[in-house]
Amino acid sequence: MIDLKEILRNSNYKKETKELINIANLVYKHWKTYWTGFNSTYVCEEILKDFENINDFKFFVYGGFPSSQRSRIACFREDNIPEEDTLKRNFPAKGIQINGNFLFDNATQDDFRSLLIENGVNEKKIGDVWNIGDRGAQGIIDNLDIEHLSEKIFYLRDVKVKINVVGIDELQIPTGRLKKLVNTVEASTRLDAIASAGFRISRTKIIERIENGMLRLNGNKVNKPTINLKIGDKLQLENKGFIEILDLEITKRERWKVKLLRK
Repeated sequence: MIDLKEILRNSNYKKETKELINIANLVYKHWKTYWTGFNSTYVCEEILKDFENINDFKFFVYGGFPSSQRSRIACFREDNIPEEDTLKRNFPAKGIQINGNFLFDNATQDDFRSLLIENGVNEKKIGDVWNIGDRGAQGIIDNLDIEHLSEKIFYLRDVKVKINVVGIDELQIPTGRLKKLVNTVEASTRLDAIASAGFRISRTKIIERIENGMLRLNGNKVNKPTINLKIGDKLQLENKGFIEILDLEITKRERWKVKLLRK
């Protein structure tokens, strides 16, 4: 069995790490492959760093397609490693098609995700969700307990939508987000200022998301927009990806030149 306290001690993602430890204990006991729920792909990669020195297990991160922003971790014993194609073929998820006319009532990815949660889908069972023009959205969802969604009529605000469960291979997979360098000049190194510039969201909206606990700083949820940041800090905004602070330099006019990596 894995020593829970030892691994959790220095983890920035304690809830997600604990889940993986519980999964690994099942793998050790039953000699099968088990999957975690969906988490940010970045978080999956970060928590696996805590397992690098454990020799009994191997892991595989996958979210249904190569550039997914939300993924699951497959865990299996080192002496019982499945083929990568087998893991992908048996990935425990299906596709969903959310059909509706949003030409005059735009909806965001967050709106579609909230629709699923409001209708009984646990957030940990929801992978990527992406818009399909004004016709609705598509996404990836855990393949357990989702048949109640298929062919049913729901409402997103005043728009009638129909959800169909389909194969992942039937989806129009979105193109991946490329890493991008962002250079900006800000009046301060405050969290709200840099997050607003890095995620391309207005200051008002970023403050609202910070106060609602939707932003993580170095893995920890924060709700104070006035925190001053430093080089090396990493920010994760729910459904918007990540930014890392590569450089901070004060100018002669006492403003801050900020270099960010967005991914």
